[in-house]
Amino acid sequence: MTDPDNSTDSRTVTLTDAKGFVYEPVRGPKRKIQFNPRSDGRFERVEAVWNGCRWRVTGREIVTTMRRI
Repeated sequence: MTDPDNSTDSRTVTLTDAKGFVYEPVRGPKRKIQFNPRSDGRFERVEAVWNGCRWRVTGREIVTTMRRI
């Protein structure tokens, strides 16, 4: 299977549009962190690892505030 987050989409996504990111550590599979908005104004942070066929969620938590550093 192909990685759905590694597409060659022609759209340009800025940091303000992005809801997360994918990174590749020196050792191990790709990892993904997403921040999904909730109806109460907070966010759910979801961490996942690519297992070769799909993303496997490895952790999640509620985030009350986020800011750019």
